[in-house]
Amino acid sequence: MKLVLFLLLPFFELQATQVRVAILGDSISFGSGATPIKANRYSTKLGEFLGDDYLVKTFAGGGLCVLQKSDRPFLKTPHFTRALEFKPDIAVIALGTNDTCQNDKRENWQHQDDLTTDAIALINKLRGVNPRMVLHLCSPTPMFPNQKGLKPERKIDLTTRAKRLPAIQQAYSKAAATDEKIHFHDLTRALSQGNTTDGVHPNNDGHEQLAKHYLDLLSSDTGRRANFSSTSRKDSNWNGFELYNLKLPKSGASARLVIPHTAAKGQPWIWRARFWGHQPALDLALLDRGYHLAFVDVGNFYGNETAMARGEELHKFLTTQFQLSPKPILEGMSRGGLFIFNFAAKHPDKVTAIYGDNPVCNFQSWPGGINGKLSKADYDRCLKAYGITATEAKTHPQITHPDFAKKLQGIPVALVIGTADKVVPPAENAKPLAANLTNLNSPLKIWRKPGLGHHPHGLSPVEPLLRFLLGSQK
Repeated sequence: MKLVLFLLLPFFELQATQVRVAILGDSISFGSGATPIKANRYSTKLGEFLGDDYLVKTFAGGGLCVLQKSDRPFLKTPHFTRALEFKPDIAVIALGTNDTCQNDKRENWQHQDDLTTDAIALINKLRGVNPRMVLHLCSPTPMFPNQKGLKPERKIDLTTRAKRLPAIQQAYSKAAATDEKIHFHDLTRALSQGNTTDGVHPNNDGHEQLAKHYLDLLSSDTGRRANFSSTSRKDSNWNGFELYNLKLPKSGASARLVIPHTAAKGQPWIWRARFWGHQPALDLALLDRGYHLAFVDVGNFYGNETAMARGEELHKFLTTQFQLSPKPILEGMSRGGLFIFNFAAKHPDKVTAIYGDNPVCNFQSWPGGINGKLSKADYDRCLKAYGITATEAKTHPQITHPDFAKKLQGIPVALVIGTADKVVPPAENAKPLAANLTNLNSPLKIWRKPGLGHHPHGLSPVEPLLRFLLGSQK
């Protein structure tokens, strides 16, 4: 794992000693829910994933909190004393779940205003034993009040406490903003429904899922977040992330950029071509792992040269103004396929990978309605966008042509296909493209959703698609 060591801690010299990783947490980090605990808790799994160059130790106990005025502050426990004695190179702080308690037994949430200052105090005391320590401050994992089998009082308790988690995320984000060596991570999506024993504590599958999530966070160095201080004002937040609305300088086209809490090295990004915010599981998973998320309005251009020009303008703007990676992942749902595949064919050097979801690859199929769904208004706009007649459209080159695939050769392509899609029939769109790429031995992964139509888009769970796209980055 020496390569990972370079990525993870570039300022640490390679040496015979192991990189010391401390996991500071509560009962979740201790391993509650895992069977047996020590073998299957996420910290053990993380140590196995990282390999022998790392020494991962757990400092955790049930009910522990960040808040110093809580009933069980981590700072005042033997776990914290032992963590200081360990003198970690990397510390992962995974606390906050118990800080949400406010009832007749535990009155912690009343001190919520101290979350940021208490998190900083904990970090400063840790850093006192190793000033070069890298710290990862993580918000709590999600709560699932609707998990089957929970008692009514448990459901009520978790429903109330889950609403407090965004406040912890905001407090930790503020704490991390005070120091470039504090990296904030939102673990809201680190666990899936059904991967806990009681709505909070992970089962064995949940602990493995958490370990993989932490591996993604720790096994790559950090980069630079896009800085909008002199370019634009923050417009809003999107699923807890900073969202900026932009106007491209040349065309004036509307664009958007979402900033990760902690950027990955090289400033990778995913570029959504259409249907902003629809089925965002992949976008959110990549944001959690340090990717930026971009969008430009190319509606009603159907992948024509005007759309290409807008795409080129956005690409130049983001890669020069904010030094984002020159090779993003392209994401296209439905008609977004026309943009992503045409852009990749024209600029193969500006693409890391392509994700097409029930993508339109032949505008004669949709909106033209050969065997797909005819959308006359869209088809008329499409013909106008390309400056051709309906007769000329019959011989217009399409993405499904074998020669087109040659332009994509070597670019990893992920396809998610509903086999019963009657709006954008796979036989006229994704299927021939996939066959042409296969004939070229070009990297391709297909997920078929038997019996499903054009909707819903996306892959659930998103993990396999995420892994394929992350792998394309290496």
